[in-house]
Amino acid sequence: MIAFPNRTVILLAAWAACSLSAAQPLAAAEREAFDPASVPPVLSDSGDEPQPTMIISDRIVLDADEVAEAAPAESIIAGEAMTAEVVRPPFVESVVDSAGEPRMLEVSSQPFDGMLMEDFAVDEMPFEASSGRWFMNGGWYVGGESLWMERSRNNRTVIVEDYKVRPLNPDLIDIDKFTTMAQPFNLAPGARVTIGKSLGRDYLDRDRYLEFIYYGGMAYNDTNGYNARPDAFRVITPLGALVPGFNKASTYNTRMNSDFNSWEWDYKLRRRLGRDQLVMSPGGGWTRHAERGWLPALIIGPRLTTVNEDFQLTTSRTGVPSSEFSGEYTINASNWLLGCNIGGELISQNEFYYWGLRGRAAPAMTFASTNQTAYGVNTTGDPQPFPPGNTSVVVEKQATKTSAGFVGDLTLLAGWQVTPNFALQAGYDFLWVAGMATATRQFDLDQRSTRPINVGGQTFYNGFSFGFNGSW
Repeated sequence: MIAFPNRTVILLAAWAACSLSAAQPLAAAEREAFDPASVPPVLSDSGDEPQPTMIISDRIVLDADEVAEAAPAESIIAGEAMTAEVVRPPFVESVVDSAGEPRMLEVSSQPFDGMLMEDFAVDEMPFEASSGRWFMNGGWYVGGESLWMERSRNNRTVIVEDYKVRPLNPDLIDIDKFTTMAQPFNLAPGARVTIGKSLGRDYLDRDRYLEFIYYGGMAYNDTNGYNARPDAFRVITPLGALVPGFNKASTYNTRMNSDFNSWEWDYKLRRRLGRDQLVMSPGGGWTRHAERGWLPALIIGPRLTTVNEDFQLTTSRTGVPSSEFSGEYTINASNWLLGCNIGGELISQNEFYYWGLRGRAAPAMTFASTNQTAYGVNTTGDPQPFPPGNTSVVVEKQATKTSAGFVGDLTLLAGWQVTPNFALQAGYDFLWVAGMATATRQFDLDQRSTRPINVGGQTFYNGFSFGFNGSW
């Protein structure tokens, strides 16, 4: 048997459906018949007359972007236009994002060459270093070096010729010669002092410096002598065979003095190291390390160099007073070279050491002057004076000349950074001076020249140096 629903339930469902269909037309009719004037007025905030109520039937869309772009906003309460300033909330930077970014101060804009910590081969992380503060940190700097250099020998000139006949063969004659190249000079100490000031960086991120360099202090002294053989039948001086007091002497002594000094004022333009490297230590801290790289530099500026030399030759005869037989010949040569330095340096700079070379060449003008004095006496009659009666001679001559000269130096160097602003340095130096009047080129004892000066001399120096460099 099939069960049917209760009759009461069926009747309630039918009544609900009819009520719903009749309610929709009634609501539409009520909206059409609505009169706004029937709504009671609302008092305004300004205390004026009551204002009618405004009914807004449009849908209001509250969009953040549309609200921000609206310049004047219309009030929905008072029904009149009023200006509303839209205030955006402040932008807050994420503290988490910026906390982990390392700050790099005073770094160069040069490219990074990929220096790795494995290159140092150290057990612990090095202390913090920066190319902007570690090397030449933008102030004054000074350098002091001790030089120990050797000087080339004099121009070879024969002073004495000693003739002797061989006992077993009288047809053969032995000739001994005493020259100005009898022996080399000893090492002479000198100094090189550098005082400089940093002028800052240029628009290409290069360092600029102005520096003064004193290079010199080397003074060379050489004394030598020759004793003629007692059995010699002829002892002559090719420098002046006819001057009394020199030929057939028994003793000849020479003395040579030479010194070198140089002053220069240079402008230096040098490349800076590239960007520093940030390295995180095992403890999580960050350290900065200077990039290893080559630092070329340009050097230009005036240079003044002086080379002074003295030569003296004295003679005597054994058992004869100097008032009856003696001779003295002195030469003084002075050279001033004024030129312009054109050079540079190339340094391989590492965090704890450096090495490289520095060279300068200075074409110059040489202002040379010489002074010669000679005194000779021979009243013994051996050898016979010529012309007769020529028993004593006193001569003095001066000469000057301006010519082309040259000064050049080269240094191979290496240094160790002891502290951030102090380094020890050692090197080997070469120095060449040419186009000057050396003393041993000016011999004119025979009085043949009316203007005795020869500026074709040159001198070569070489030796090692050691010292320090510091900045503040």
